[in-house]
Amino acid sequence: MISGLLLAALAGCDDSNDRRSRYAEKKPAPRPLERNFDPPRQVLPPSAPKKKEPAWMDYRGEDMRQLTELSGRRVLVVFYAPWSSQAMQYVQAVKSYAEAQDGKAFAVLIDADAHPELARKYDLEAVPLTVLYLEGMKLREMVGGVSAARLDQLIEQTVRVE
Repeated sequence: MISGLLLAALAGCDDSNDRRSRYAEKKPAPRPLERNFDPPRQVLPPSAPKKKEPAWMDYRGEDMRQLTELSGRRVLVVFYAPWSSQAMQYVQAVKSYAEAQDGKAFAVLIDADAHPELARKYDLEAVPLTVLYLEGMKLREMVGGVSAARLDQLIEQTVRVE
């Protein structure tokens, strides 16, 4: 009796041909899901403005060797006297030149009257005196004042030649 029910069930449930015909049909591949929305963008807090490196400094007894060996920057060591109007105008030109270079140049301003030992070391005879250093190498000495544009030309010529 059990075997009869099994045979009847198997005979009535033979849908293998039907199943084969369904799977034999070529169905198109399913399309990838389309993205209809943009995910919310992550809002970052405003970043702090980059701290701009100083373009010049007044000398206060720092190690000159360390100052002249600033990596990747042209260093101008400028001796001046506060009583000389020509020297003070030149100091302003040097400051504007250094600030315009956007980190490529750095000026060390030295009051020759306040630091006579350093003035002797550099054999200072007249002010203003500018000494140009690149990677710790002394490239040029310039006596007298010029405008910021002329200073830029002189430095560019010197750096190109070296």
